[in-house]
Amino acid sequence: MVNKRLIDFLCEETAWEDLGNEKLLHELPEFGREVGAAINGGRLIECTVELSGMLENMDLYKASLLSNFIGFACEKEGDTSAGRGIIKLFSRSCAKVYEMFKSLEEDGECRLPDDMRAVYEENKDWVRAYLGFNILCVSAMAFLTRDASLRELLLEDEISNQIQYLTEETPESPYFKSIGYVDRMRSTCSKQKLVVLFPAKKTGFFAVANDLSNCFHLLFLLEEQICKRLGAEYGMDKFHASDSLIRLAHGDYPDDCWDESYNTYFMECNYSAARHEKFHQENLMSLIWGEMPPEDIPAIDGRGVIVLLETGLHRGFSASFLAVPHEALNPYVEIERELTAEEYDGWIKRIRE
Repeated sequence: MVNKRLIDFLCEETAWEDLGNEKLLHELPEFGREVGAAINGGRLIECTVELSGMLENMDLYKASLLSNFIGFACEKEGDTSAGRGIIKLFSRSCAKVYEMFKSLEEDGECRLPDDMRAVYEENKDWVRAYLGFNILCVSAMAFLTRDASLRELLLEDEISNQIQYLTEETPESPYFKSIGYVDRMRSTCSKQKLVVLFPAKKTGFFAVANDLSNCFHLLFLLEEQICKRLGAEYGMDKFHASDSLIRLAHGDYPDDCWDESYNTYFMECNYSAARHEKFHQENLMSLIWGEMPPEDIPAIDGRGVIVLLETGLHRGFSASFLAVPHEALNPYVEIERELTAEEYDGWIKRIRE
């Protein structure tokens, strides 16, 4: 049971004079004692799950500060049990910050006011949510990167639109430093099922893609795996990417890769390209666009379909598309198994029909 004095404090409205004080919770002795007891008593997750369930009744600024402790516990233990309360808090705060900036729009442009006190007098929760927003975004990422089910909550139309607006339409602010990372989680796939077809050789394979937010990253890792596992059969005797780019694509951050680029070995298209075995000009209309999220790849029977063509447009893209936004993400493409001849024919028949 969490200390009552601490809960009462967390539920009290934060005064104007205390907003911006990120050490506010540490000024209450009960907070330090509660954290110490949870860590030393081996009940860190139990404590944060209990606190997470109370977030909806807390002051928005103090709840955002508290999310830092809850996110710390998630990262320390690799346990996302407290995540739903954090994402609900993020949704609540996101709505308040969105409302604030929409109210500040002039001639379709969003501006930060010179006097936040005036905004505070109009709506205290707007400012409380705004000044705690970056801390909350960082805490939310601890959970979103580790639990794909929590990402689904960000796809609800209202919050999805609000996140996009705060990422793309608002002025630069220290309280929005991390919203772009949350925005990327909306399009990050989780163990997405794929089928890859190679009409030139009448073969293919099943694969799975994980923790990827754009198709350039997916195609890079896909070609890496083809070269490693099936290179001779698919004509890839070498994967033409530097060690630095490969490390970047798998989650490292080497210093010497940012001026590099990669050109695809194949021309990767959606399933409509499987209607012919060689390159046709109309295949350009069926390209899998590198900037789009993997989940936008057209699917059949629950599997995104990728068709490999040997000739056509071999696209180049910069290292920035391969950067992984959080250390907890596990980006990969894994080839599960090759298709039998009958399975390949079955997929081609479904597409051509």
